[in-house]
Amino acid sequence: MLQELLSPLLAYAGGYRQGLSNHLPMALQALAELGAGEAELRRHAASCKHLEPLDDDGRDIADTSGWLGDPASEAAWRRRFAWERESDRWQRCWPQRLRLALEAPASASFHGLIRLSYAVRGGVAGEIDAALAYALSHWRLLPMPGRSMVPLTLTELLRDWQGRPIPPEAGEARIVDDIEQALAMPELQCRLPPGLLAGAREQRSLCRLLFLAARDFKSVHLITAWEAGLSLARGNGLGEVPDCAALQMQMALVGVYIYDGCPALPQLRRGPLPPLEEIRRLAREQPDDHSIKLALSCLRLAEMDGDAAWMVLATEVAAHGWPERAIA
Repeated sequence: MLQELLSPLLAYAGGYRQGLSNHLPMALQALAELGAGEAELRRHAASCKHLEPLDDDGRDIADTSGWLGDPASEAAWRRRFAWERESDRWQRCWPQRLRLALEAPASASFHGLIRLSYAVRGGVAGEIDAALAYALSHWRLLPMPGRSMVPLTLTELLRDWQGRPIPPEAGEARIVDDIEQALAMPELQCRLPPGLLAGAREQRSLCRLLFLAARDFKSVHLITAWEAGLSLARGNGLGEVPDCAALQMQMALVGVYIYDGCPALPQLRRGPLPPLEEIRRLAREQPDDHSIKLALSCLRLAEMDGDAAWMVLATEVAAHGWPERAIA
């Protein structure tokens, strides 16, 4: 079913309107993982919008030098991957390319990594290549400006900033641009220590609390990107994302936290949980793709991290959608 529904979408680019991402392939796979039937998947596929044809500049695929981070290379990457599959080279190159995708999780405002994770789990070769091409052609590292010598953990740092927030600049249209703008604040250098200030699991918990405080698009994507990175790591024999990925996700969290005004982080209110199938059904009925994907990411993180708090959040998102403040 996924092969049939995803194949026609391969004619389209990973993004549209010069920086927004095509969510349809991800949403179809999320619905399938949540238990959607054939009729439900076909209805969702028929409602597709925001698709732009993939432009191919016709470059030679023999040499990929200079392609990384070049949005115009997306079609060429796809042609390169198709050739590699025919010549049995694709699998040999996969570990290095997965590492590249994990090294820069904020690429394409996190959607390169997120789409790649869905594609790998879906197992449709053409979609895997399209997702990987999108991730590599839009590859982008976040800056790491920290120079402070004050030894603080990430939790201590965020708590300190609540009393002395760093005022954010006005936002832009793209998530990654807003994060980079926050990380470019002049005073950040002397207030942010360098290096990894929290482990991956602790960062994921902080992202969950930031989502409860802010309920904005950026905090949604922090969670879905963390789930994508961890899913890819676990699916390829790693217990956790590499430190380079955790460091980039830490910078993304810092940028979103500044952008959101350095809010106090609330606690998650726990209550009785409905059966898992009920959570899945409610998530499938959400009218927007982000709520569907966020609910699924929370369900998967509950399993992968062994943390019931993610199940609580999955239940709330499935029932109310991501913008609601039902348990803030």
